Amino acid sequence: MREQLLHLLFPHVCLLCKRLLLPGEEYCCTACMERFDPFSTISEAENELRSTIVAHFGERFPFERGWCRYLFHKKSALQQVLHSMKYEGLLHLGTMFGRQLGRWMLSGGGIGAIECLVPIPLHRLKKIERSYNQSEKIADGLAQSLRRPVRSEFLVRERFTVSQTGLSAIDREKNSAGAFLATSGVRGRHVLLVDDVVTTGATMAAAAEALRAGGAKSVSLAALALAARE
Repeated sequence: MREQLLHLLFPHVCLLCKRLLLPGEEYCCTACMERFDPFSTISEAENELRSTIVAHFGERFPFERGWCRYLFHKKSALQQVLHSMKYEGLLHLGTMFGRQLGRWMLSGGGIGAIECLVPIPLHRLKKIERSYNQSEKIADGLAQSLRRPVRSEFLVRERFTVSQTGLSAIDREKNSAGAFLATSGVRGRHVLLVDDVVTTGATMAAAAEALRAGGAKSVSLAALALAARE
């Protein structure tokens, strides 16, 4: 009742089409959400994620399980929404997407062994500049659905890296190599590593390598989207 009253007094509009949102809709209307390109099954998403990482890194960075909800296309509705989340301070977008991703993951099972969620960290200087980490917001939403704790302190970005946007696969790997350090709390745990968009998997691979070097029992991956091969 309270939410319905607030919606009546302070109506919100869809980020994309600017139409009034209906009660229960967040940021994007149902019609615009249907413009995104979701994976039809969890196994399809996991296979695509694995093949992307194997294509660039072979079997050097094995992971236990992998989930991603959407295919990411340039100049798409999803890109527009994620840009708003990442650069315009719409923090709750990440939480909303995280909850949706978590509910989808639960529909397929296989998360029982996961003990905690670790978002890809920003370097402290970049976090000061931006004031928040979009991967943390996605992890917060995931935590609400999966009922697992977020442990941001388990992974630190030691080295400042330039933006991966526009870099080749080789340069992405070089840029991410050695950028992360795991803390002692990760030892013996099955960790779910969380990011917003996976392109070549270089960032995920470098972070997963650091977690395993720090003693993680196993590492699984979750991302909101996987870049389409275009």
